[in-house]
Amino acid sequence: MDPLFSTVEYTLGGLQLRLDTAAHNVANVNTPLYRSERVSFEQGLAAALRAGKAAPGPSPTLVGGEDLVDNSGTSVSLENELTDLAKTALERQVMVSSFNYKVDVLKAAAGTAR
Repeated sequence: MDPLFSTVEYTLGGLQLRLDTAAHNVANVNTPLYRSERVSFEQGLAAALRAGKAAPGPSPTLVGGEDLVDNSGTSVSLENELTDLAKTALERQVMVSSFNYKVDVLKAAAGTAR
């Protein structure tokens, strides 16, 4: 398999998990004592790519958020979550566009363009 495809698959999975996690955090913005979560996968991906490998083996992981705790004990910052959602959606869109471009190039090379 082309390393690009497995790398894109891993990255899209991490970005989707990040979108789901941010949505979960937003849904719990008023839940007392709720602690926000974040998704970590870029460092493992970068290390694998530097080593000349495709996507790393372990799946993206959830880690505790670093937002400050408010009076109700929740650590969700609505502003941070909405910013993270917008940024992640754009990153995902770039990955999908890049993947579609690669597929189109391969189809053209094989003579089966859409």
